[in-house]
Amino acid sequence: MMKFASFIVELFRLCILLVLTLFILGGAERFVYQSIFGQPVYNWSMAFGNVLIFFMLYRNHFQFKGWYKSEKNVKLTLLTTRIITVISLGLILLPIGLS
Repeated sequence: MMKFASFIVELFRLCILLVLTLFILGGAERFVYQSIFGQPVYNWSMAFGNVLIFFMLYRNHFQFKGWYKSEKNVKLTLLTTRIITVISLGLILLPIGLS
């Protein structure tokens, strides 16, 4: 029962971290794009890129700082981390190419 309770608390923590991360990254991107182009730019690809960044951060850092402990918690490989980083940055920069 204790393992299930820690899982529920960790799931709630994950949702809060996701919302905060998307809010912070989205706000920073809007500010940068507004500074460069004079108008805020936001596209679905930027949101998907931010979700990928959150996934990478969670799997490599946040899951080890939470309440739910498991033997299955492992970091992403270096190659996977690099691939996710390149894809997410490409998705974030995609609206520049579409403009």
